[in-house]
Amino acid sequence: MDYEIIWGGDPEDVCMRTRGVANVGDLDAMVRDGLADARWREGMRILLDHRECDWSQMLLRDIELRAQLMIGQADEIGYQRIAFVVGTAASYGVGRMLGLLLDSEVGFEARAFNAIEEAREWLRQPPDPRAHVLPAS
Repeated sequence: MDYEIIWGGDPEDVCMRTRGVANVGDLDAMVRDGLADARWREGMRILLDHRECDWSQMLLRDIELRAQLMIGQADEIGYQRIAFVVGTAASYGVGRMLGLLLDSEVGFEARAFNAIEEAREWLRQPPDPRAHVLPAS
């Protein structure tokens, strides 16, 4: 899996874009690279653009490991508004499962989307004071 981190945008503060076949190691490296950047701060609007990434090959144990890693990083990630956008129904299903595992376990607000326009519209809205992960739109 390849990824790039793009700082700035409208309305996102940062976009993390992936291509290829999703895997836990590369996803974790991407988040760690973002966290290590001096521009990372509390209260950002983050767009995770996974439209060119195939999540359908992730096994349940991979999804559980990804959730555990994110829960372990939750304090470092901080409160953020995160839009998770995928390109296929299968990848959306994996995103929903990940959301279910993260809900009530992390201090950021996240939601999965099938369309980038919907994700950006949601990012433009005022944040919800209750941090939660919504597994479905």
